[in-house]
Amino acid sequence: SNAKVILYARVSSNTQKDDLANQVKYLEEQVKEYDLVITDIGSGLNMKRKGFLKLLRMILNNEVSRVITAYPDRLVRFGFEILEEVCKAHNCEIVVLNQEDKTPEEELVEDLATILVSFSGKLHGMRSQKYEKVKKCAEELKN
Repeated sequence: SNAKVILYARVSSNTQKDDLANQVKYLEEQVKEYDLVITDIGSGLNMKRKGFLKLLRMILNNEVSRVITAYPDRLVRFGFEILEEVCKAHNCEIVVLNQEDKTPEEELVEDLATILVSFSGKLHGMRSQKYEKVKKCAEELKN
């Protein structure tokens, strides 16, 4: 088949462009034969990254035989197992060269902060609804 071998590299911000180049260089050194390099600059939490979406569409179209990346979280911060299952279903293998992540701690901290902010927003929304219900009940009890 003409399914492609794809190298995937990602960094979270423009300030890490050197790191992106190094990632690509490392992947190219480790994998002699490949068809395409896909790179992204953006959070591993962001599933709408241009490169990642392109990769996903190709996988879903059965155009990819293998995705090779340096670390699991280069592809996704969470949900790696889901991505693996999707790949399996489309005859594609994910190859991770290093299980231990050597990415900057700031990136993890940024991602965690993002999660906290989004959760606190949800919790606040939930709380205010519950609060309104409780207030309503309290008022009804008074009457």
